[in-house]
Amino acid sequence: MGNRHPDPTPAAEPVTPAPPSGIAPGPGRASGAAATGTAAEPPPEGDGGLRAGAIGPGGALGVTLSNMAPVNGAFLTAPAVVAAMGTQAPWAFLLATLGLLAGAVTVAEFARRIVSPGSFVAYAYHAFGTVSPGLGVRLSSGVFYCTLFSGPLTIGAVAVFAGHWMTASLGLGGAWWLVLSLAVLVFSAAVVLRGIVASSLVSSVLAAVQIAVLLGFAALLLVRSGSAATVPLHADGGDPGGLAGLSGLTFPLAVAGMVGWDNSASMAAELRSPRRVVPVTVLVSVLVVGVTYTLSTWAGLAGYAGWKGAGPGADRFGDPANEAPFLELAGHYLPQAHAVLAAVGAISSVACLVAALTAMSRISFTAARAGMLPGALGRASRRRGVPVGATLLWVGMIGACIAVPPLVTDAPPATVSSWEAGMGTVPLLISVLVTLVGLPLYLWRTDRRGLRPVRHLCVPLVGVAVIGWGVYGNVRPDQPPPGDTYWVCTALVLALAALGAWAFARRPGRDLSALGLGEAPAQDGSRADADASAPAAPSPSRATDPAGTAAGPRPPHAP
Repeated sequence: MGNRHPDPTPAAEPVTPAPPSGIAPGPGRASGAAATGTAAEPPPEGDGGLRAGAIGPGGALGVTLSNMAPVNGAFLTAPAVVAAMGTQAPWAFLLATLGLLAGAVTVAEFARRIVSPGSFVAYAYHAFGTVSPGLGVRLSSGVFYCTLFSGPLTIGAVAVFAGHWMTASLGLGGAWWLVLSLAVLVFSAAVVLRGIVASSLVSSVLAAVQIAVLLGFAALLLVRSGSAATVPLHADGGDPGGLAGLSGLTFPLAVAGMVGWDNSASMAAELRSPRRVVPVTVLVSVLVVGVTYTLSTWAGLAGYAGWKGAGPGADRFGDPANEAPFLELAGHYLPQAHAVLAAVGAISSVACLVAALTAMSRISFTAARAGMLPGALGRASRRRGVPVGATLLWVGMIGACIAVPPLVTDAPPATVSSWEAGMGTVPLLISVLVTLVGLPLYLWRTDRRGLRPVRHLCVPLVGVAVIGWGVYGNVRPDQPPPGDTYWVCTALVLALAALGAWAFARRPGRDLSALGLGEAPAQDGSRADADASAPAAPSPSRATDPAGTAAGPRPPHAP
């Protein structure tokens, strides 16, 4: 990997550093040690590491788009936004897209400098570790534990929705939703355990199918609605209606509906040219899904306006009793498309589960290498380079989020899915906030001459404002139930994450090199590939931590 530090200890002879632990050369690629003619430290027994260079930009984009579940977002989020804004709901998604692009630009700046499957965990460590190693340790581990405690809720919500959607589409009842939800989870896990190539291929195909179908149906609605296609240019329907509907929970819903755009950062170790691919992927994914949400909502409003009139049509689109507005529109305009849209709703959920498991298993694998989880979870299969233990950990936690709610509540699966999504999303947004705040600090401490006021200060501030608004809107206690209790769940997750970070910070012998080593982009504007040997930017990775132990490379499973 290209993100290497020189050995800080003076030596009589030059020493070629080994790459960060947990990354093995992929097909057709030599390791850094092989390229220099030196022997790299052998991986642990039975551990082949992640496969460097296994996939390209297409696979990264496919997994990221699948993680964002554009069809599910359009089916679930759009009606809630329409209920508040009426015919002007598409503008909420357009504004959310512009705001999230600021966050994507910030993450792209980190991805150009730091290659690590730890994603936000690694970014927080490198950014705040420039102030003090202890701060970097605490914030990075806090970000990880936030993800660990909240991620299963959001992914479990997708699985529950998949089961509910399929049972409704097939006319089944009873506990069939639970059976199908668990079946979808098992299938997704089986795909991920086949390796990064298989999971990226499946995700890419499913992402292409769902986006093509949704945009194709949107085009049909715009054509069939005639002059009603202009209704989003005027305010009609909704409560309070128009741009006034952006207040309250509306805009935060639009922001939260696009969670997952950072997915490709967790695959950095398995990408070819990750310093180029990850920045492009995060930006393109926000644009593609943002445009998809905007156009599909616009088309849905036009379709209802052409059918029922602008105001009544918007009210029908946003009616909570109307569980599937797009299926209703298909039944009116093109009955043959009804079954296709129903199938795509299930496909979107399956694709999201595959992509989310892929990302979370890599982040947890890296965290385990750093000592935040048991060392056994920081091993990858030698044959396929899959973090099996980390994947099964997430399968177990997501399975619990599917199976436990029916034991403690009589709420229908659609309600359970909504609860879990609401409770789990905010801590994930907070993790993004930490990263956005960290970029200006990281550049100020490591590359002050390269710091640009607009690009590295103003843009992150826009991202902080947009995502911060999303956090605040989702934890306001004056929301209708069950949203009025989301702040309690968020506070509990943050408290558990803080406790985990405190315990980790007190642990000696941490292998912080597992979080990757930072490297500034070349001064001539070129980008180093993952295995290029370029001088590393100052990083806390080699600093002595508060426990007095060196944070340099150790065996990945060291206690």
